[in-house]
Amino acid sequence: MTSKAKNLLVVGFCLFSSIGYSAELFYVPGFCPRESLKILVQNKSAEPEKWWTQTHENGVIKERYQEIDAKSEMKLAGTAFLPDDRGFSLKAANAGALKFTALCEDQKILLGSVTSPQVTHYLPADTFALKLSLLNLYLNSNKVTLKAFDFNGALIEEKLVSLGKHYETQNLKWFLKRAVARIEVVASARVHTEVFFGDDLRQSPPVALSPMSLPTDETKKYFLISTKGPSENGSFVIAMDDEEVISTAREQIRNPELEKIVVARIAIGTGLGINRNFQSRDKSPYSWTVTHVDSFGDFAHLDCDGSPDLVEERLQQRLSEGGRICFWRYRVVRELTPVEVSSGLLAP
Repeated sequence: MTSKAKNLLVVGFCLFSSIGYSAELFYVPGFCPRESLKILVQNKSAEPEKWWTQTHENGVIKERYQEIDAKSEMKLAGTAFLPDDRGFSLKAANAGALKFTALCEDQKILLGSVTSPQVTHYLPADTFALKLSLLNLYLNSNKVTLKAFDFNGALIEEKLVSLGKHYETQNLKWFLKRAVARIEVVASARVHTEVFFGDDLRQSPPVALSPMSLPTDETKKYFLISTKGPSENGSFVIAMDDEEVISTAREQIRNPELEKIVVARIAIGTGLGINRNFQSRDKSPYSWTVTHVDSFGDFAHLDCDGSPDLVEERLQQRLSEGGRICFWRYRVVRELTPVEVSSGLLAP
């Protein structure tokens, strides 16, 4: 193994977070004492890859930059970047390039990037006891309902879990009175869950079977904002009711020569709003929403550039800086029906 680690601590909205438009975040609940925790990183590609650890402290993301050689693996101790026992995230510069596994004594978690507030965990026969870890990905408090069902689809038991702060973890054990086939999770905002079963704590990863249904307003017109080509860093939805702004957006769809940068103001969403990422696998709703379109411009200030996923990742910082977005590579690409917005499924 010849992997390299850069002993460089980066705070705030930095260069390393801005490069690599195909970046991917992996989420790690605080399930393990940092003294026992190790992160295994595997790179099976033929190129070296960049990645970061991310810890959230008082609205600031502290990052430690890492690099792993091609066709290699490396381990990083939790004590190398965690100030205490807590949930955190890992960021790979290129989506799909790296495999991350969290190791703690005899337990291991294959890390994933699912953020949907509605997921299902499937379990094998004769499962009566579970261990769960829930990580809050919303800036405010988050209510999570857990439902256990048997193999006939009957509800066995239900739990309500409250997550008070951003990146707070709740760990709990659940003993069922009869065998459980699946656990359904429904949260009021973005969340990441892990479920373990058996004496060896095998993992049942979260599965988003279908996009979560979102409420819409029939009096508004909806538009999808995205890059022209596929983007791993998301698309987002804007709701409009100003006829002049709606007309301008439609003109840009009809005539690409008129395309301009959307300059808009954002705010934290109140629960599940209409803004979702149609390009993600789980079509997960964002924690933020566009409250007003200020203008469509040929140019915009560098400070409000970025991507929808980067705003989600650093939402508290974006809001404290004025809450404006102007993503240079993003344009109005299509008008959406309320059904498309609500269902997360685009019509052909």
